[in-house]
Amino acid sequence: ACRIETDLRSHVYRHLTRLSFSFYDRVAAGEVISRANSDIRSIQLLLAFGPLAALSMASFTMALAFMLSIHVPLALVTVSTMPFVYVLGQKLRDRVFPLSWVTQGRMAEVAMVVDENVNGTRVVKSFAAEPAQIAVLALAAERLRWSATALIEARARFNPVIEALPRLGMALVLLYGGHLVIDGQLGVGALLAFSGYVTMIAMPFRMFGFVLLQAQRAAASSMRIYEILDEEPDVVDRPGAHDLHTVRGRVEFRDVRFAYPATRTSDDESTGLPVLNGFDLVVAPGETVALVGRTGCGKSTVARLLSRFYDVDAGHVLVDGHDVRDLTLSSLRTAVNQVPDEAFLFSESIHDNVAFGRPKAHRTEVEAALAVARASDFVADLDDGADEVVGERGYTLSGGQRQRIALARTILVDPPILVLDDATSAIDVRTEEEIHRRLAEAMVGRTTLVIAHRLSTIALA
Repeated sequence: ACRIETDLRSHVYRHLTRLSFSFYDRVAAGEVISRANSDIRSIQLLLAFGPLAALSMASFTMALAFMLSIHVPLALVTVSTMPFVYVLGQKLRDRVFPLSWVTQGRMAEVAMVVDENVNGTRVVKSFAAEPAQIAVLALAAERLRWSATALIEARARFNPVIEALPRLGMALVLLYGGHLVIDGQLGVGALLAFSGYVTMIAMPFRMFGFVLLQAQRAAASSMRIYEILDEEPDVVDRPGAHDLHTVRGRVEFRDVRFAYPATRTSDDESTGLPVLNGFDLVVAPGETVALVGRTGCGKSTVARLLSRFYDVDAGHVLVDGHDVRDLTLSSLRTAVNQVPDEAFLFSESIHDNVAFGRPKAHRTEVEAALAVARASDFVADLDDGADEVVGERGYTLSGGQRQRIALARTILVDPPILVLDDATSAIDVRTEEEIHRRLAEAMVGRTTLVIAHRLSTIALA
């Protein structure tokens, strides 16, 4: 069971890595984590009791066979309560399955609230919103309590009757069997043997309610997991897609139209106003171009389409004359790398964060990338230097420090096409000027797209 749990967890995670950005745009992280943990755990619990249930059924079959060989009518009296157990089991299943589905979903709601408040704890504390968030969690917990209580009530209503029926069967055996012994139609030893066999067949009855409840919970969890596994990624390699080998760095957008998937119908057609409509852009190899515009006009969208995080609704995005949809995702994203404005760091050492794109990079290469990003000084001041483990999402560092680590991570990969998406927005102007001087050397011969609001950043182009 543990091996199946491990394999299933790995399979779910492998599938999650294949899903497109559009999936994560509409599904909360807490919901995904709940399905990948508690739902898989529910399945594992059922599998753990599977061998015991199978053994109980085997003992039931053997005991029934022995009873039939001793006295057929008495054996039929013994199992006469089984049809009632089946009927009650069906009623229990009809009650338990929808409640199990609701309970698992509300467990995911609680997990989502906790996940958001842990990750956003700085925002919560800055607004002194702890009481309000506790109330939100209390409401989610109360909804979970209601469904969990209803689940327990359904089980309490049926399980005692299901477990009592075998005892009723024992009483009927003693009543009818005693009558047979008095009449001389059955020996006392046979009646005692029947009593022992009844005890053997009682175990499956007692387990039936628990296994049925766990089976319904696992069935609900399985459907929730299959909802993820049945999700197909929007952005995949086309049949016949080829690698991008020698990269000159020409980037072209031809009459591009795009609206985010959240505004699409089930037919995958855009229903809202497009973010980009008739967008054209040509960046020559080795050229640096700044993309400027008001907030929400689609600047970052251009970068996402270039890396093919999303596919265009109409038009073409080309790299060296190749439509990005005709290129393999791995080769495209190796050639095009971007530094986002929101620098994300893993809870690992600074060295491992910088070497994320090149795990086997030598320490001197990592240090060189840190130097270009003007991160060497503050890294050297840390207790463990580049081996210092940053907190979750890098929150032990300042915003500007995180951006410099993220910049060093991309510099180490040395992509032919570089996108700086407000990558120095949290860095002071003086440090930014020093970074620009060092970036100027790194950008020679490299196609660079700069997305920014500051004039000092735009001056790179």
